[in-house]
Amino acid sequence: MPAWEMPAWMEIRPPAPALHADAASRSSLLRRASLVWLPPVLAVALVAAALIGLAVQQPTSHADMEVRIGALSTEPRAALIDLNAATLAELSTLPGLGETRAEAIIRLRAEQPFSSLADLVERGILRTSEIPAISELAAVYVAGR
Repeated sequence: MPAWEMPAWMEIRPPAPALHADAASRSSLLRRASLVWLPPVLAVALVAAALIGLAVQQPTSHADMEVRIGALSTEPRAALIDLNAATLAELSTLPGLGETRAEAIIRLRAEQPFSSLADLVERGILRTSEIPAISELAAVYVAGR
């Protein structure tokens, strides 16, 4: 029997695509596609946020910077005396420290350098109430910081 004479019920047709399989393949395709474009989009967003943050921190003009520089104090200040490097004469000039306490500082720092002004109290050289008097004139610099 020729094909043009074949009844419709005998026609050979390809199977209809399954709706569920097609939807599943589309969603997996979308998931895979999002894994491709999502990381670069997030990276660009993070870089943009960081650049905006930096732009906000920058002065807007040279006049802004000049105003801030003009607000700095122009009074002369004494150089800070480093407790870990000062000589006996330099230490003796600090308020509340005489020659005896200056010698104690030199002796104790030879054993172990001071890590802060509070070490003077902890090691028994000064009382807590005496620290504010030297805090504007003395400092402790520790190597490696």
